Amino acid sequence: MTRIKQRIISIVAALIVFVVVMFAASTLLVVRFYDATTTEKKDCAVVFGAAVWRDNIPSHALYDRIKTAIALYKNNQVDCLVLSGGPSRYGEHEAEVMRQLAHEYYDIDAEDLIMDTNGLSTLKTIQNLDKTKSYIFVSNDFHLARIALMAHGNSIKNFALMQATYHEGRYTKEPQFFLHEVVGIVYYVTGLYHIIPSD
Repeated sequence: MTRIKQRIISIVAALIVFVVVMFAASTLLVVRFYDATTTEKKDCAVVFGAAVWRDNIPSHALYDRIKTAIALYKNNQVDCLVLSGGPSRYGEHEAEVMRQLAHEYYDIDAEDLIMDTNGLSTLKTIQNLDKTKSYIFVSNDFHLARIALMAHGNSIKNFALMQATYHEGRYTKEPQFFLHEVVGIVYYVTGLYHIIPSD
């Protein structure tokens, strides 16, 4: 075997080990944040967007997130809700669907609802925040590790995490969502998001 072939094999082996270690570490990180809850008081709760179904019906994930944030507001843990999301494939904007639910069904004052209609991704939502305020980040348990990682990476110091309550049980696509978070953490940590665009 030539030296060139040996070097190629060594490089490939090192890359394989690196990828395995990165995915293992990311998996452990996601699991570590599964039980994140808080009783702290912060300025605002940030609700991360999720799919809207036909006829402007919030998906289970979106409903669970906004309902959990509403509970924080009603318990006086936050004074406002940041509703962040992107355009819906089927109807109203994700943030608008959350606003309607919070204001029209749960009577939250309109001035306490902050709309972020440019929250096109987890990272974008965090980058859009006022860094002088404190936050409770509300999302599904499998999403919280990536949120925490990105918050630290974008100079947001004063925050807590709150897992969304599952009102209709766990999701059938949860293994897919879990894998998405593991890949998302690897993508962020390795800096690939600077090179390869992502939604």
